[in-house]
Amino acid sequence: MAGRQVGGGRARPRRSAGAEWVAPCDRAIYSTPQLLALITTRVCLCVVLSSWLLGLPCSLAADSFLLHSRSLKPRAEEAVELPRSGAAMRTPRFAPRAVAGFVVLWMLLHCGGELVAAVPPDGWYDYSAYTDCRGQPEPALYNGGILKFGSSDDPDGYRTTETGVFSPAFVVYNLNKTTMYTFSCWVKLEGAYNALITARLAPDNTGVRCIATVLARSDCWAFVKGGFVLDWPSQTAVIFFQNADKTPMKITVASGSLQPFTTDQWAMHQQDTIRKRRKRVATIHVADPQGARVVGASVSVQQTSKDFPIGSAIASTILGNQAYQKWFVDRFNAAVFEDELKWYSTEPTSGLLRFDVPDQMLAFVRSHRVMVRGHNIFWENQDATPRWVKNLTSPDDLRAAVNARIQGLMTRYRGEFAHWDVNNEMLHYNFYEQRLGPNASMEFFSVAQDADPLATLFMNEYNVIETCDDPFSTVDTYAAKLKELRAGGAILEGIGLEGHFSRPNIPLMRAILDKLATLGLPIWFTEIDISNKFDAQTQAAYLEQVLREAYAHPAVSGVMLWTALHPSGCYQMCLTDWGLNNLPTGDVVDRLLNEWRTLQAGGQTDAHGAYSFSGYLGEYVLTVTYNNRTTQSTFSLSPGDETRHINVQM
Repeated sequence: MAGRQVGGGRARPRRSAGAEWVAPCDRAIYSTPQLLALITTRVCLCVVLSSWLLGLPCSLAADSFLLHSRSLKPRAEEAVELPRSGAAMRTPRFAPRAVAGFVVLWMLLHCGGELVAAVPPDGWYDYSAYTDCRGQPEPALYNGGILKFGSSDDPDGYRTTETGVFSPAFVVYNLNKTTMYTFSCWVKLEGAYNALITARLAPDNTGVRCIATVLARSDCWAFVKGGFVLDWPSQTAVIFFQNADKTPMKITVASGSLQPFTTDQWAMHQQDTIRKRRKRVATIHVADPQGARVVGASVSVQQTSKDFPIGSAIASTILGNQAYQKWFVDRFNAAVFEDELKWYSTEPTSGLLRFDVPDQMLAFVRSHRVMVRGHNIFWENQDATPRWVKNLTSPDDLRAAVNARIQGLMTRYRGEFAHWDVNNEMLHYNFYEQRLGPNASMEFFSVAQDADPLATLFMNEYNVIETCDDPFSTVDTYAAKLKELRAGGAILEGIGLEGHFSRPNIPLMRAILDKLATLGLPIWFTEIDISNKFDAQTQAAYLEQVLREAYAHPAVSGVMLWTALHPSGCYQMCLTDWGLNNLPTGDVVDRLLNEWRTLQAGGQTDAHGAYSFSGYLGEYVLTVTYNNRTTQSTFSLSPGDETRHINVQM
C-alpha cells in the first residue's frame, strides 16, 4: 500500500476513509473585500463560460467581460451570435470546446468553493468542544473549513518510517506562515477498547509535531480539538493519527475541520470576548431632589480595583523589602507563596513545625487586600517530599503523618486561603497513591474540604496547556482524573493549569481551554512563565501571547505568574532585576495591566440626564458635579450582560 512517509520518499496520495483527496487549489486567507472580488470574478466567469458553451445569449456586461479575458477570448469563427427577435437560436456545439470548457468550469467552481471555505461564515471562532463520548459524531465545525472529510471506508493512508503503520490521514496544501489553524474531528477505535490517539502534522517532510490528542474508545466517538501555527509556509502537509504507543490500530475519523484565521482575526476574537466577559456597560442617571433630570452635570468615574485576579508568586524575599512590596501591590491583586507552604518548608523534620515565614507573608498580602492561593498541601513527586516522610515504611505511619499535615495546615489557615492545590501534579507522580492506595488523592480532597469548607480545592498540573506531547497530562487525561475524583465524592471545584511554557502554541492553548470549559469549573493559570532558554525579547513576546489568550478566554477565572524574585533571579522568568528595574517581560505585564483597566472616564449627562460608559469589571469611585455642588459615591461592575444602572441625586 502506498502512502506518504516521514523523513524521506515522495508523497503519493491515496484515497482514504474519513478523508477526501482535495484538489491542489491555493487556500490563502483573504480579507472580506478580496474574498468578495474573488467570488464575484468566479461567478462572472462561470455565467459567461456557461453561456458561451451552450450558445446562449449573454448580457452585454458578460460579453465584454468575456472579450476582455484573453484566456477565454473566443476565436472569430466561434463567436456567439445573438438571435434576432423571433429567430431560432443556433444548436450549441459541445466538442471539443464544450469538453475543455466544462473542465475549466469545474475547476473554477471547485477552487472557488475552497476559497469560500477559507473564511468562516460569520468570521468568528467556534468555542464548541466536548469531553464526553458520543454515540454519533457531531457535524464538522466551520463545515469542515479547508478540509473535506467524506464517509469512504478507504481512508488516505499515511505511513511513518518509524513504525510502518498506516493511519487515517489527509493532505492540505499551501498553509501560510503565522496563520492560526484550528483543527477538530471525531475519532473511534477498532481493535482496542480505549487508547490515547495523537493527531500529528507533517509539513513538507520537515518534521512531525503534535497538534491534538484524545482518549478514544471503541464504543463511542471522541472529540479531538487542537491547532497549530507554522514558522514558514508549507506547500504540502499531512495530518495523520497515531496510537500513542505506536502499535497498529484501526482509527476511524469523521467530521474533520481545519479552519484558518489571520492574526488580526484572532486578535478580534480576543477583543470581542474581553468586551463581553471582562467589561460591562454602566449608565449614570443624575436627578435633582424632585426627580427632575439634571442635564449637563459633570461625571467622572475612576476604577479603584479590578475584578479579574492577576497575580504573581512571592517568596520570603518580599518580607522587609518595602520597595519590592510597593512594586508588587501597585500591580497585582493576587498572590501565591512559591515554596513557603510546602511540606518540606513547614515541617522539614517530623514534629518541627515552621510557620513563622508563611504567617508573615500572609499578614503582608492580607494588609493589602490581596487574595492568596494555598500551594500546596501535598506533592506527589517524591523528590519534593520531606525525607522523613519518604522514610516512613509503614502505611499506618504514613497515613498518620498525612492526616496530621492536613489537619494542622488547614486548621491553622482556615478561611485565609481562597484556593488550595491539594495534591500537586498527580498525573505525573504517584508517591502517595503507591504507598496509601489508589484512593489516596480522593481522601486528601475529602479531608481538606472538611477542614476548610470555604476554600476552593484544585487539581494543579503541568503540560496540560503547554503542549500535547506529554502522554501523562493530556487534556482528556486531566478531565478523566477530575471526573474520577468527583465521582468518588471529592469536592473538587477548580482546574489548575501551571503554564510553564516553552514556545506557546496559541491555537492549541485555546482548544484545550475549550475542552476543559465543558467541565463547568473555574480555570486558573497558576504558574505562568516562559522558558529561560529564550532571550529576553522572545520571552516577552511569548509571554504577551499567553497572557492575552488566557485573559480573553471566557472560561478562565484568574492568572498567576511564577515570577517570585530572588537576588539570584527567578525560576525561569523574572519581571524585573533585583533592583526592580523592568525587564522586557515586566514591560509586557505593565502594558497589559494598564490596558485591562479603566484608568478614568468622564463626560457630561445628556438630555436624559444620563452618562454611559463601558468599563472593566471591578470597583469604582463616582464623582458628579453640577452648579458648584459635588457628590461622590462608589459602585462596582460585576459580570453581567445587562447594563448596570446607577442613580445619583444632586
